[in-house]
Amino acid sequence: MTYDLRLKTKIITLFFLLWASVAVAADDYRLVSLQVMKPAKQPVSFTGRSPAIYAVLYATGTRGETHTFRNDSLHAVAAAIGVKETLEEIESLADYDVPVYNFYSFCTDTVSCADSVEAITENDLLIIVKNVTVTPFQRVEKRVSELSYDNYFNVGSYAVYTASFEVYDTITRTFSHRETLSDTLVWDKNALNATEALSELPSTAEAAQLAAAEAGKLYARRLAPYWLTVQRFFYVPSYKNMEQAAAHAENAEWSEAMKIWEQYAGHNNRKTAAQAAFNMALACEVNGDYELSLEWLQYAEKSYPISAIAGYRAVLQRRLNESAILEKQLQDL
Repeated sequence: MTYDLRLKTKIITLFFLLWASVAVAADDYRLVSLQVMKPAKQPVSFTGRSPAIYAVLYATGTRGETHTFRNDSLHAVAAAIGVKETLEEIESLADYDVPVYNFYSFCTDTVSCADSVEAITENDLLIIVKNVTVTPFQRVEKRVSELSYDNYFNVGSYAVYTASFEVYDTITRTFSHRETLSDTLVWDKNALNATEALSELPSTAEAAQLAAAEAGKLYARRLAPYWLTVQRFFYVPSYKNMEQAAAHAENAEWSEAMKIWEQYAGHNNRKTAAQAAFNMALACEVNGDYELSLEWLQYAEKSYPISAIAGYRAVLQRRLNESAILEKQLQDL
C-alpha cells in the first residue's frame, strides 16, 4: 500500500504552493511537477571505489534494551536499503549494484566495528548503518469543524527515528563522514470515522520500517547528488493557443509549448506578454538553461510587474549557483 507521507521538508512544498497561490491569485495557472537534481551537502567520491553498505545488527539485549519496535535490527536493514536505492538513482551509479550486507556485532565502539567489517569484505568504501531506533505511535484527536460545528477526527501515525551513519575508507583506514540523523514522519488525515481512517494509515510496524528507510534515503542524499520532486506553475491566459500550450507542457512537450509562448511574449497586452515570458523562463529551466531562464524573467518584468517574478528569480539563481557544484560532484562519482 502507498501512503501519503508528510515530513518536515514538506513545509517547503507548502510554502511554494502558498507563494504560487498569492502570486497568481486572480490568474489562471497550472501546477506541474519537475524532477530536479540537487547537490550533496557532504559529497563522497565514488570514482574507482568499491562501495558497500553494512547494516550493523545487534542481538536482543546487547544494548541493555528489551526487544521492541524501537530497537528492532530490521530497522538497520531498512535504512541500509534506503541508502542503496537512493544512491542507485544517480545515473553514474545506476549500473553498479551497491551490495547490502548484514553484520552481527558485539563491538562496543565505532573503530572496532569498522575493523570487524573490514576483516570480512573486499569492498574499500564502507557505508555503515547502525543504532537505528524508531518509536512509532498513533494518535486520535476529536475536533469540531469551524464551518459546520460537526464533530470529526484527526488521526495520525507517527514515527520518531534516530539513525547513525559512517563512511569508512579501508585504504586510508579513516572515517570520511559521520552523522546521526533524527526526524519525525507523519501520516495523518481528517475523517468522520476514526477506526476506518486509522486502517488506511500505516500500522506502527509499517511506520517504523518506513521511517527507517527514509532515514537511509536522507543520508544517501548527504553523500551524492539526488533527485528531488518540486512544484512549479505556469500561466494560462484566456487564449485558445495558450490552452494548447498548457496541454503540451502538462505532457512534457516543452519545445511545442515554447513555440506558442514565444509568440505571445510579444503580445500587445503587456500582462499577457509578461506571463508568456514567465512561462518561457520555466521551459528554459526544464531544459537546464538557467541563464536564459533569468533573461526571460527580466523580459517579463519589463513587460509587466508580475508578483511571482521575484520569488522565481531566487529559485533560478540558486539553481544556477548549484549547477557548477553539481557538475563537479557528478564528475567525482
